[in-house]
Amino acid sequence: MSHLVQFIQECHQNLLNDSTDETDKARIYLKKRHLTLETIKQHNIGYCPRGQNIPDAIKYYGKKEDDEKTKSGYTYFINGRVIVPVYSEFGHAVGFATRKPTFEAGNTWWNLPKPFKKGQHLYLLNKARKAMFDKNKVVIVEGYVDALQLYQAGLHEVVALMGTKLTPRTIGLIARYCDNICLCLDADANMSGQVGMEKAIYSLKEHDFYDSISVISGLPIGEDPDIYVAKHGIKELLCKEKELTSKEIGTIWKKIHSQKSH
Repeated sequence: MSHLVQFIQECHQNLLNDSTDETDKARIYLKKRHLTLETIKQHNIGYCPRGQNIPDAIKYYGKKEDDEKTKSGYTYFINGRVIVPVYSEFGHAVGFATRKPTFEAGNTWWNLPKPFKKGQHLYLLNKARKAMFDKNKVVIVEGYVDALQLYQAGLHEVVALMGTKLTPRTIGLIARYCDNICLCLDADANMSGQVGMEKAIYSLKEHDFYDSISVISGLPIGEDPDIYVAKHGIKELLCKEKELTSKEIGTIWKKIHSQKSH
């Protein structure tokens, strides 16, 4: 068993079995994110308590243990955090995301260990690929909890970009299973979700890959897909899906291409 798999399993067992106040807070946080116990078990979600031993192969990857500036390695980004494992297309553990179990401003996901590159993987692809193939369609969301919430609601052809953008690698992964793409990115007040949506459409057009592209938009500002589904249900979310015409796709491509040219 690899050190990564063992660490993921230990964190998962912590979340399921530990009865400390610290672990209870992690469970309460996940419940407030509307994730069920079944989902936690199905996706091996865990928690790393403060003080838990972290394998050196994870903690010091790419660092020198005797370097004072990096002596603690990644401990700060792991201890006291929820652990969401990330698997490759065929179910091999490649890394994990960590996050403090709080809703405080500026609290974001960190992806570890160092060899794990978000642009090379799609979160939940290992679970989604059969449904993607059967339905010839994928719904692409931005974050881990977005994907978990939609999958939990019965939409199994869902993958997450993990906060990054579509890359040639991830487009290639999608192309193995389906030709119809639905983009459902966050409804941010600063319009970053809309910008991300347009850049994704540009990338799909640039690589000449798709039969159809549709978007799910019009979510209330600040309501990410996971929040919207928790409030209104998966059917209401899917009612907002709109297929783009060739002209609309072309207009977006020209807009982004012009920006890149300057």
